[in-house]
Amino acid sequence: MKTDLQTHDRKINASMDFLPLYDMDDHLFAYMVPLLEQGREIGYITVGAIDDGYATYEINIQDQAVSNVKEQLKNRTGNSIGKGEVVYLPPFDYLIKVSDQGQARYYDLGNHSQEVTEKVNQKKQKINEDFKRIRKEENRKHIQNLLSNDVMIATVTKEDVALTVERDYGMFVPVEYSTNAYSYGGDQGWYDTSTKQDRGCGPVAAANITNYLAKIKDPTKYGKLYVGNTNSKTDFVKHMDKLYSYIDPGLFGEISGPDFTSDVERYAKDNGVALKGVTNSASFTLDNVANYIKAGLSINSPVATLNTKKWSDYEYEWHWMTITKYYRDVNDNRWIAVSTWGQRRSIDYRVHFDAMANGWIMGGVMYFQ
Repeated sequence: MKTDLQTHDRKINASMDFLPLYDMDDHLFAYMVPLLEQGREIGYITVGAIDDGYATYEINIQDQAVSNVKEQLKNRTGNSIGKGEVVYLPPFDYLIKVSDQGQARYYDLGNHSQEVTEKVNQKKQKINEDFKRIRKEENRKHIQNLLSNDVMIATVTKEDVALTVERDYGMFVPVEYSTNAYSYGGDQGWYDTSTKQDRGCGPVAAANITNYLAKIKDPTKYGKLYVGNTNSKTDFVKHMDKLYSYIDPGLFGEISGPDFTSDVERYAKDNGVALKGVTNSASFTLDNVANYIKAGLSINSPVATLNTKKWSDYEYEWHWMTITKYYRDVNDNRWIAVSTWGQRRSIDYRVHFDAMANGWIMGGVMYFQ
């Protein structure tokens, strides 16, 4: 956080008023820790509470975010003690669980507190398998390493690779969605139908990438990929609609990396631009995927990624995001910055790698040149 553009040079403290987060079986799994600046809540960091999970999960810089979660929890449970809790589904999904006479009901924090009990019950086995997959011996060793030294000993070389506008300005595809308020990339919530809002994350990632290549990376070479005004929400939504027609997501959205790639290539060809997705034949490992992400960012090309464990914010489980930064400190803590729902989010890279459970084809990453 000392070097990240959202938080560097800011005097931030961690509040001691943690919000406990649980797994599906009511076991403590993590904490949502409010971040304070001059006593004002400016966001939170989600940290692990188990010794074989991850030390951290995500950072969200958003005013009063934890207070808003607590307010939703209070509204669902009233003043009763022990009847409600927040369930955490990595990498950045949260549910309110309310128990009433032995029956559990679930509400999605990311979708106007919509009840999702039926969906949770249908997927409970898979969700529990995801929790089990996180717990591993290498995570235990990493946490022990972090806790064992009063003064950290450098174990790896620091890495900080980002798109130019992220590195220099902390921005990415800034659409003015309200007066003097700019997004961090597109938001599928801007689509005008519920179907497109539910399925549109892939087209938004494609819209982000083609806009960025046209307006920032090389307007001479890629300019025909986007001819509108980036700041104009009207222009950008038209672009999102155009990419939606090319990608044509199905019932569960776009769930194929190769299909996503070929659709973007076809869009480019139809607009007179030579553009190819960069493929990778290496095995799908933590370091190989990291190297691929760094390769894209190092040539100023945004990296699309399909998170196959996404839960909240829309009805379906699959979710595309756009990676804008990769960071690794000397103690091998790794983070990525992503554009999702028009916001910038920071996610522990190891957590996101777990969320790409199906490799290069369904899940994974893709950049273009």
